[in-house]
Amino acid sequence: MTLKKEFLNYIHLFRGLAIVVIVGIHCRISLPWSSNQQFSKAVFTTLLDSGTILFVFIAGFLFQYLKYKYEFFDYFKRKLKFVILPYLVVSVPILVYKYLTYSQPYEWMPNSLENQPYIIQCFYMILTGKHIGPFWFIPMIFIFYLISPLLLRLDNPKFYTYFFPFLFIAGLFTFRFGYYSTTIDSFIYFIPIYIFGMWGSAYRKQLTQTKVLYMAILFIIYIAISILEVVHIIEIPKLTSFESSNLLPYFHFNFAKVKVSLLCIILIRFFYLFNDNEISVLKKLADYSFGIFFLHMYIIQAIEIVIKTYFNNFKLGLVSFVFYTLIVTIASMLLIDILKKLIGRNSRSFIGS
Repeated sequence: MTLKKEFLNYIHLFRGLAIVVIVGIHCRISLPWSSNQQFSKAVFTTLLDSGTILFVFIAGFLFQYLKYKYEFFDYFKRKLKFVILPYLVVSVPILVYKYLTYSQPYEWMPNSLENQPYIIQCFYMILTGKHIGPFWFIPMIFIFYLISPLLLRLDNPKFYTYFFPFLFIAGLFTFRFGYYSTTIDSFIYFIPIYIFGMWGSAYRKQLTQTKVLYMAILFIIYIAISILEVVHIIEIPKLTSFESSNLLPYFHFNFAKVKVSLLCIILIRFFYLFNDNEISVLKKLADYSFGIFFLHMYIIQAIEIVIKTYFNNFKLGLVSFVFYTLIVTIASMLLIDILKKLIGRNSRSFIGS
């Protein structure tokens, strides 16, 4: 009989931080910034953007760690029940809203679908995640679920030693992912990160025992890249529109992937220091992470409507952005609490938490 592995509290705490970063990314871009707060905006852009790497790294880490109980059909059924089903359920309100407010073709809608029945367009949105900003992530991560048997075959020391370094370095020359990209581009961008997470799990004992001096060196490199980005000495390529997706070159060295990959290692080592501690805030955030992911954009869009209606001249600054992110995070968690009470023990199949 296979023994159940220990619960990795440090990874759970890591996930709690990662979901706040995801919320912060979308809060930062949802409202305009004050003209005299551009430096603060640049700092938060550097600290938050590419934060999805943290989430994907954790996904790869846990996949490798839990391989002892892997059985494809059971694994796939669980992913359908606890990721894909809530994705479909939470997509319904925005799909209905888009149907009621539809006035002209969306810029991401293929010409061949513009005159098709709305139900066909809905299928396209579900398959691509274009109906609401962060939902592009689900079709992309679904590919990882499909190829999980192949990923397990790669989980061996020879692959990590002789092949993975080349895959990871090649991945540093990609930058296309997310809403303004395609599902396949996002998958190509993140597969080295997912396997990096698997590598991190395979060598977790070495990582968690790494000398503080080495971690300090990695942190200095992380800070140096961040500063160089803020002052525009290093330019990190980003897709900020569908037009930029067509104009920018496909391959470009991406310092952001270097920086955030280093941060993954730093945070593994940092949170391991608190592995025996109960940090209730991060634990609750981690417990609710998928629910926060699915619901936070609804909170953001509701706040956007209120601000544009009653505070049209409102601009973000350092303090207001921090409060905004806190409000969205707390409101998402309160909404999850309410829905969990209404739905009951099956809430994870409906809202992911």
